[in-house]
Amino acid sequence: MDNPGERALAELARMVETHGWAIRHVLGSSSVAPFSYTVGLTARGWDELVITGLPADVADAFIRNAVDEQASSGAFPAGGRTTALTESGSVAILRVEDRSGLTAAARILGDFEALQLVWPDSTNRLPWELGYRNPPGAQPLLAPGLN
Repeated sequence: MDNPGERALAELARMVETHGWAIRHVLGSSSVAPFSYTVGLTARGWDELVITGLPADVADAFIRNAVDEQASSGAFPAGGRTTALTESGSVAILRVEDRSGLTAAARILGDFEALQLVWPDSTNRLPWELGYRNPPGAQPLLAPGLN
């Protein structure tokens, strides 16, 4: 197992085995926004969670808060919204259709479902709402028909 990618995947699988779930961060580039996602929530009967466009440390806190919220209040419904994750407004919860970028989850879990946590801009608007202030591509949407 000299391949760094395989070592990282094995470490992630160990974290899932030890803690029940883990977070995988994918760094962005000049043309692709960063994203982060869970691996292992499926075993709890929940969908995996994805968030795009945030630095790893911010995404990590967001996802951990989301897992805690689900532990205390129940699984998030696709198409719902929650105000429990941020002081800046309502977070939308969308069904992820294209899971192709969630490669570690696919390798470790096989088949799974995922939800995207869509965060509001500084004026509490979501990407599909009139007046959204963040640039196009800052928060790619993984649900069909919204990009």
